[in-house]
Amino acid sequence: MSRRELYSYRWDGTKWAIVTKSSYSELEFRSSVNIATNVENTVPKVNEPIRISTFNILADCFPWFVEMAIRSVERYEWLCNGIINLNPTIIGLNEVTSTALQRLQECSFIRENYFITETYDENNNDNTSQMKNFPNTKLLFPHVCVILSKLPLIEVFALSVSGRKREAIVGKVQLGSTIETCVYICAHHATPYQTVKNAQLRAQQIRDIIDILEPLNHPFIIMGDLNLYYEFEDAIVIDNKLIDAWAQTHFSSKYPFNDKNIGYTFDSLKNTLIPYYIPGACNQMRLDRILFSDGFPAFAITPCIIWANEPIKSDNYLFPSDHFGLSIDFVLDKTDNNKQSEITMMSLSKPDPSAEEILRHNAQNSNDQRPNRLGLIRRTIALTSHVTWLGAVALGLK
Repeated sequence: MSRRELYSYRWDGTKWAIVTKSSYSELEFRSSVNIATNVENTVPKVNEPIRISTFNILADCFPWFVEMAIRSVERYEWLCNGIINLNPTIIGLNEVTSTALQRLQECSFIRENYFITETYDENNNDNTSQMKNFPNTKLLFPHVCVILSKLPLIEVFALSVSGRKREAIVGKVQLGSTIETCVYICAHHATPYQTVKNAQLRAQQIRDIIDILEPLNHPFIIMGDLNLYYEFEDAIVIDNKLIDAWAQTHFSSKYPFNDKNIGYTFDSLKNTLIPYYIPGACNQMRLDRILFSDGFPAFAITPCIIWANEPIKSDNYLFPSDHFGLSIDFVLDKTDNNKQSEITMMSLSKPDPSAEEILRHNAQNSNDQRPNRLGLIRRTIALTSHVTWLGAVALGLK
């Protein structure tokens, strides 16, 4: 478990340039004297909502027959428009490949509004040279986590975690007008696959991240495709005294945070891309999470939402990804009337009793610890149907 310092980048009008400490100080100065920069905002206005989002975009580095089904060119075209429409303050993306990163870098909205934790020199295909000029780029193989932030990234670093070559990416941002409002945002893509061994590994990975972030003495958010397949993996939230954004704003007993919507982000019954990508899949799981540290000084304005959950075209199976994204709007706990805030909003600083009870019940549900495997007959039928469909697509019949 180690920490590796990285850079952040912003568009300077001609290229994505490294943001140094001196250039960050310049941004602070410009903000204080109200001089416009190429970034829309450097610090949110008082009581201005902050939107935190996450999304596993589904990588495009799979064999050709998988690419035939997932159609990454169309999905990545949607991705830029999806971010524009969502307009998050900060978004963490999982499974970002060099192709996806280039599309993001070329988007004028992203250039004008966001700092980014990763860049790729499309004019230079020499890996060694790229790593010399852009140290972050060695993260790109085959895909990585990337953070886009409208707020300047004061620090950026990568964290190694147990049993995972892919690092978690952390950015420090200032949410309010004082340095005391700094928080750490961590984008993490946990070990996949539904086995008890991997569940234990995922729990350790979250603990690894917390062990690095807690001593820094600022609140933090861990978000991304955490691959929490089993209900009992909600123990990660309980054991680490975290606040699960979805559970907190849907499993409460207080309106409007009490609709008890389960919030599946991997939903093979609704997401028609999944059966084409994973033949025979029938799972509904809350794989993706936004987790706040205990005492995070904020109130959710509205319940956490699922986004990227509609087909790209209404008459086609293609969705933006095999995952849906999550997003939540909150304001800092800086109001003069916190009692009023507690009535109309949901605190993110401590677990809601009703939500915590449901998560605790899930954490104790250790009955089903079997790997998720299709039966032989179902697998055979699914694969036969899928191969037939691929053949029809290859022949132009579909």
